[in-house]
Amino acid sequence: MDVRELERLIRGEVFTDRETLEQVRTDFGRILEGAPSVIVVPADERDVQTAVRFAFDHEWPLSVRGASHTQGGQSLNRGGILLDTSSLNHIGAVEKDRVWVQAGALWSDVVRHTLPEGLLPPVLVSHLEVTVGGTLSTGGYGASSHRFGAQVDHVLELEVVTGEGHRVRCSETENAELFRCVRAGLGQFGVITGAGLRLRKALPRVRTHYLLYDDLKVLMSDLQRWMQSRRVDYIECGCSPCGQGLRKVGDAALPFAEWFYPVQVGFEFRGSRDCAALPEGARPYRVLGHDDYSIEEFVRRFEPQLDLWRRAGSWRLAHPWLEVFLPWNKGAAFVLGVLRSFPCNLLDGGQVLLRPLSGRGATVPLLRLPAEERVLGFALQPCVPQQSLPMVLPMIAKAAELSAQVGGKRYLTGWLDFDHDGWKSHFGEFWPAFLEWKRFYDPKNLLNPGLIDVPEVEAG
Repeated sequence: MDVRELERLIRGEVFTDRETLEQVRTDFGRILEGAPSVIVVPADERDVQTAVRFAFDHEWPLSVRGASHTQGGQSLNRGGILLDTSSLNHIGAVEKDRVWVQAGALWSDVVRHTLPEGLLPPVLVSHLEVTVGGTLSTGGYGASSHRFGAQVDHVLELEVVTGEGHRVRCSETENAELFRCVRAGLGQFGVITGAGLRLRKALPRVRTHYLLYDDLKVLMSDLQRWMQSRRVDYIECGCSPCGQGLRKVGDAALPFAEWFYPVQVGFEFRGSRDCAALPEGARPYRVLGHDDYSIEEFVRRFEPQLDLWRRAGSWRLAHPWLEVFLPWNKGAAFVLGVLRSFPCNLLDGGQVLLRPLSGRGATVPLLRLPAEERVLGFALQPCVPQQSLPMVLPMIAKAAELSAQVGGKRYLTGWLDFDHDGWKSHFGEFWPAFLEWKRFYDPKNLLNPGLIDVPEVEAG
């Protein structure tokens, strides 16, 4: 590849020096590595189109990187072109219930832009320092997903550069097939350069109640009732170990714990705080009080915790995260089984999360969910030293295998261990459509390669 030719074509920046290339050798997961030959930082959407066309003409692999918060190498490139879209961060004017943003904009900036108008995206991820294009390529879930589903459910329109370098607008009514496959499509069919996002009215205050459960089945019963009532605006749940010392397992003594389930239940309100009262019938082990936030404080509530993790060094460790969606009626048994078998000491600096979800996967075909009205999200998020990966990854792989056996589906931002049959099983009835979309929109199989094994595309 003649990099000098690419440099002449790109109006933004092009990097080939070793020091800069080494900075993108890994992602947040710090499990896999791979350095590109060149990094392109586009000045605008035309630069994206130019870079993709160049990759297509010269048959060089091209990958997209935003905030690179993936844990399984999804935003890495080995020996080709890495397109850093963080430079595409413009946010347009708010128009009634929508806003147009470039794909490299951070969700934190989107919130700063829309909140003065009293508006928010229906779903916000917990960590707002990630890009719009990144979460729309995977799904995007948050504390309001029990009501509103995923972020990709609220995209009105996209601008995409396909694998052949065509710059296309798509929506439910225009280029609908491209719209269907690009959302939660892991960058396999095109590079998202911009998105029209739906917004909702947000009340100015949020009351958060802190509850603690000691019985997961009781918690899930309460969650189901809250989801049915549609009164609760935000639900966040975790699994917290209370260490009990060592227990003999075979010839070894391993740490074990009793598990508790902290829950935060949030209600937006304006003037009367009565509407923010905890619903009657909740059955927690303990009620731990509540806090009132402004809506601005609430959407940024995780910033202090994330800052603490960075300063404590957790951010620099490996993150072999497993995130799965489980059938609701099998969720409790699966979670309890994993928690019993996973050494609690490996979660120092990490966390285990539960998330009740509205099952809306049918609106976005490649966002795979169990085909149920309610789904339980489960995230096992350890932070471990590199030398612990040979011990931890088999545990994560075993939990992933068990999740598939109970009808679960993986959330594709985490660590992935799929082979060809695994990807085929994951996409299920949409696998033939996936291959057809891949052949049509990325006929040379150059976009974000090395992640999904699609030999049929290469052969076709």
